[in-house]
Amino acid sequence: MMSLHLPSTFQFIQSHLPANTKGLGITTLSKRNFFQSIGDFFAEKSGKQRVSYVAVGDDFITQLHFQGESLIAEKTIQLAQLDHFYVSEGQTPDGIIHHSSCDATVIVSAKKMEDHHIKILPCLLGENASNVQAIQSIQWAQESKKVLTEILKGWPAQIQERKARIAAEEAAALKAAEENA
Repeated sequence: MMSLHLPSTFQFIQSHLPANTKGLGITTLSKRNFFQSIGDFFAEKSGKQRVSYVAVGDDFITQLHFQGESLIAEKTIQLAQLDHFYVSEGQTPDGIIHHSSCDATVIVSAKKMEDHHIKILPCLLGENASNVQAIQSIQWAQESKKVLTEILKGWPAQIQERKARIAAEEAAALKAAEENA
């Protein structure tokens, strides 16, 4: 497993990561309205560009949105909340950067679901992150992406197992109710 020790470039994010984070990647920036985009333009000119990270643990994905080194938004999806999860690997259009694409359906309530798409790029190599030349940092970023991809690939089977267990429990409860009637 990946060491939780982050390269010096990412020490500012350490205090915002969930305690059991196993992998870290960069994701595409969240959609912004017109006025937020203007603010982003001027913030980038002052050196405080927006970068969004994805922290992955055995049972969660947390998106962390930063402006410079300040956390501006955070969203966590728990494995137990998922009705559906699909992960695939691909490349950027130029073929240089490999990434993971995750499609998740989150159960909000008995009658409502939300779909999420998260594209995860390796840290340091995404187009929205500054390149770092230290080979240790690049190796760390690749190992981090490998670990989080391994974790996420196991999620669909875990979701199916949970659904089967719930269905079996419901069937047993129905059968018991019928026998007692």
